[in-house]
Amino acid sequence: MKVVGVIAEYNPFHKGHLYHLNKIKKSFKPDAIIVILSGNFVQRGEPAIFDKWARAEMALHGGADLVIELPVCFSTATAEIFAESAVKLLSDTQVVNTLSFGLEEIHYNELLFLGKLLAKEPEHLKTTINECLSKGMSFPAAREKAIIKFILENHKEMNIQLISAMLKKPNFILAVEYVKAINKLGVDLSILPILRKGQDYHNKNLTGEYASASGIRQSFLYTRELNDDIIKYLPLSTQEIIKRRLNNYNVPVFLQDYELILLYMLRRMSSQELRSFFDIEEGLENRIKKAVKNSGSLKQLIAQIKTKRYPETRIQRILIHILLNIPKEMLNSRTSPYVRVLGFSQVGSIILKKIKKKISLPIITRASDYKKLNSYAKSFFEKDLLSSDIYNLAYSNPALRIGSSDFLKKVVYLNPSK
Repeated sequence: MKVVGVIAEYNPFHKGHLYHLNKIKKSFKPDAIIVILSGNFVQRGEPAIFDKWARAEMALHGGADLVIELPVCFSTATAEIFAESAVKLLSDTQVVNTLSFGLEEIHYNELLFLGKLLAKEPEHLKTTINECLSKGMSFPAAREKAIIKFILENHKEMNIQLISAMLKKPNFILAVEYVKAINKLGVDLSILPILRKGQDYHNKNLTGEYASASGIRQSFLYTRELNDDIIKYLPLSTQEIIKRRLNNYNVPVFLQDYELILLYMLRRMSSQELRSFFDIEEGLENRIKKAVKNSGSLKQLIAQIKTKRYPETRIQRILIHILLNIPKEMLNSRTSPYVRVLGFSQVGSIILKKIKKKISLPIITRASDYKKLNSYAKSFFEKDLLSSDIYNLAYSNPALRIGSSDFLKKVVYLNPSK
C-alpha cells in the first residue's frame, strides 16, 4: 500500500495546495494521502485565520483522506521541532511510507546532502554555528554561514552558490528539516518533492494564477471579507467553507486580536515567570518587561523586542507560548502521545481502521476520549483544548467565545454521496 504523508497548515487551503495534492495523485498514484495539520495556532507564531475544523474540511475537499492534528506545543515551535514532531507522527501511524512537500526549485542531491549533514551535525559545524550566534546573528544566517564554511573545507565538489541560494528559500529550509528529521529518527520514509506553482512564500502580491497564503492572509487582514481579489485563488470548496464561516460570524482571526490579552499578561508576569517559556534566555525576559511598559500595541512591542538574533517570527512564537501557557519542558519530547483525528474521507476511514490495528498509540476521534489518556498525554491534549478556547476569544460574537468548544465538535466526515 502506498500512503503519502503531507505536513501542512493550509492557512488557508488555496489553489497551490490543491495543485500539490493533485500532482501527488497524478504522478505517484497513492492509495491514500494523510495530512498532519497544525491546529488553531501555527508555526509563524500566529493564529490560523480559520479554525482547524474549517481547514481540515478544506483539506478533505482538496483530496486528503485523513487529517490528523499536530499538538499545539509543536505546531507553534521552531522549524526543527515542528518538522521533527510532524515526521514522527506520520511515522507513528505505521502506514505512511512517503513524505511529499512543495519546493521553489527541486535540487534532490543538495536536499539529501543537507538533511544528512544537519542530522549528524559534526562538532566543527556546531562550533561555527555557536560562534556566529555569539556575534548576534540570527539562527538561519548562522547556520547558513556554518554550512558554507563546512562545505568549502570538506565537500568542494558541492555547488556552494546553489546551496547558499536555496538556504534562503523558506520551503527549501523546511524541506531540509524534514529530511533531517527522517535521518535523525531513522524512520522509513521516502520523499516526494513537488515543484510549487505561483508566488514565493513571502510574496504578498495577488497576481498570476496562484497566490501565496501570505498574500491571501494579508488581503483578509485588511477586509475580513471574502472579496473578489481573494476568491480567484481559492478552490470552490474552500470558498464555500469560508462563506459558511463568515455567515456565522466566524471572521478571520489574526494575532492583533489578542493584543490586549497579551499586553495584560506580559505586564502582569514577572521576569522569572517569563523564563519558564521556550526561547526566553540571555536576558530576553528583561527586554520583554521593559518593552511592554512602553508599548500600547503588539506592533510596538515586537518592534522594541526584536533583534537580529530574535527576529519577528521568533518573538511571535514566544508570545503564542505565553498566551497558551506552554512551558518549555513540553517541547522536549517532540513526540505526540496520541493521534488526534480531525477528519477523514471514505478512504480515510479504511486507513484509520488499519492504523488502529497496527499501533498502540491512543487514537482520539472525540474530545471526550482524552479522559482515558494517561496524565502525561492528558497534559498535551489539554493544551490543545485550551488553544481552541483561547482562539475563540477573538470572535466578536459572544456566543462563539464559549469554552470547551472542542467537546461540541464532531470529526469532519467527507461523505462521497453528498
